Amino acid sequence: MTMLENRPTAGHVTYRFWRVVAGLALIGWPVLHFLGFLTSPPGETHEPPVFREHATLVQASAVFLHYGAVLLAPVVLGLAYLLHDRMPRLAALAGLLGAVAAINGSGLLMMDFYDLALAESVPDDQAVAIMNLAGGYAGVLYGFLLPAFLVHPALVVLTAALARTGRARWWQPVLLVAGLALPFVAASAAPVVQSAGALLIAAALMPLGVRLLRR
Repeated sequence: MTMLENRPTAGHVTYRFWRVVAGLALIGWPVLHFLGFLTSPPGETHEPPVFREHATLVQASAVFLHYGAVLLAPVVLGLAYLLHDRMPRLAALAGLLGAVAAINGSGLLMMDFYDLALAESVPDDQAVAIMNLAGGYAGVLYGFLLPAFLVHPALVVLTAALARTGRARWWQPVLLVAGLALPFVAASAAPVVQSAGALLIAAALMPLGVRLLRR
């Protein structure tokens, strides 16, 4: 065999590139998710006084969560890749829905900046009224918010299917569900408590990211 025949093809290099992207995303998303919740302002709602007092945290949290949502697209596609040869239809459906949901989720983070601008520029009652009006539009609810939450079942289904096929441990989908649920269960708790959910997610997904990088 000649040296030319030993050289990797363009297709192989591209294939390897996308595996590395997915692997890094599986490792990087929990980190950005953790930072996003850790820097989030206290409270369950976008109250103007809280946003004004913690304007820097509002911006930092929104940026971290936005790029975390961007990474979610290759995360679900990476999980689908690990599953595609065993359950191709499930991998394709969950991967596609999860990727589209992640894109929707990233767009929602822009609302934090508009809510902050309202909090700093108009009286509180007007700011709240405008926030509620914008959040109540059918286009926001059905076009962005509800589709964005489809990423959670997509992640759980893909990870559970990997566990069923022996490509993940049984505890990985369990930790993933717990990590996704914690910020909602502890919505009134301090940001440091909510951010602990990302640590559970990291324990569930990072080993799968390492596996992709080693292939």
